[in-house]
Amino acid sequence: MRKTLLAAALAASCALSVAQAQTIKKGDCFYDGVTLFTVQEVRMGNIVYLTDASGDNELTLEEWPNQPGTFTLRPSRNADDAPYGVDFGTHIDYVRQPDNRYLLIYGDNDTVAKILPLVRPMADIAAGSLWYNGDLVYDANPAEDGSVRMNAMAEGEEQEFLLIPAMYEGDLFMVEDGPNDANNQYEKAAYARRIRQEGLDVICFYDEDNRLMDVMEATKNWNSDELNRNQWMAPLCGNYRTEAGKDVVIDEGQSLYNGKNMPMEVVSFNGMPTGLVDFGSGGPYLVGKVEAVPTQNGIRFTEVKVDEDMPWMYDRTVSYFDLTWTGDRSRFDFANRILLNGYLRRYDKSFLRFMRNAILAAHGYVFQSKDLKTYFEAQPWYKPAASNSSIKLSLLEQLNVSLIQAAERAE
Repeated sequence: MRKTLLAAALAASCALSVAQAQTIKKGDCFYDGVTLFTVQEVRMGNIVYLTDASGDNELTLEEWPNQPGTFTLRPSRNADDAPYGVDFGTHIDYVRQPDNRYLLIYGDNDTVAKILPLVRPMADIAAGSLWYNGDLVYDANPAEDGSVRMNAMAEGEEQEFLLIPAMYEGDLFMVEDGPNDANNQYEKAAYARRIRQEGLDVICFYDEDNRLMDVMEATKNWNSDELNRNQWMAPLCGNYRTEAGKDVVIDEGQSLYNGKNMPMEVVSFNGMPTGLVDFGSGGPYLVGKVEAVPTQNGIRFTEVKVDEDMPWMYDRTVSYFDLTWTGDRSRFDFANRILLNGYLRRYDKSFLRFMRNAILAAHGYVFQSKDLKTYFEAQPWYKPAASNSSIKLSLLEQLNVSLIQAAERAE
């Protein structure tokens, strides 16, 4: 089913509650689905003049005094009528988010009449480049028409979709079904964009309300099984203490119990972690297969009985063992790696809420919710900020917050 870029994004006003408006600058490019407008000049610091390549189509915006990012649409020299079915004098917002920026042009009754995303020149998605989404590694296959077929295999079933550039050398794409009638994981995406900044190279997928719904990150590793194991293992890694007071270090390379090597292998089935780890038969702490579940305070290991005929199925017993986090940072600061939906789908909404707020807590965010305030103020690493407005998250952290919110919205 073919999608029209941004066609259903008229409900996008909800994005304003989390956005930050900032001034437009010369050279910025905005795309309305047909025409690419470039800012030719900013006059007197508050009159923004945009045209298409021919100069036949124009937009003139006047920024409101003392309200950066809020504009009025003014008549242009070569424009007899206002575009998009609105009137001159209408209100326009420039919405700036870490991963997405766009103009919102309002019409009657303050409804959104048109959205013009900011686009940046972007190198083509290279043939053979690999993209990991938390489940699968997709292979990029560009075609002569500029489209890119993204292809992966899952348990013998082909996964496929097309990225159709919205404009020449831009970062914006339509998302469409592939030519082979294969499953499209992103059929509900309204559009996608590639972002390369702050050391990240990701393709972000957005829903019809301009909300981030999923991310694929560039990778050099074609082995999704290995990536899945590493992704699942990463939030377990760190320093802990047992109820008996013994120190435990969990690491992807080597784990230790009271200074001794502790064998610990992720249990997978068809390339996906089952939620179990195997301590083997002679470990110094636990033996056999146990369920490993991150908690607010550490990890809970629960002994299980595994179905030998269906090794991905297991029953918990009444025996469990808790590890308490002793690290000198937030348990879930997520400042160094992207969270992907294949990982986030494992957790319930209450734990996702905690994870999301832990990203803010790592920067000293001062909470109003009683449960969050009580928990984080009890953590030795938590240092409240002088003002929440002074907290600045990195692009990676902002993406992680948005991805957790997407998981919280999921049914």
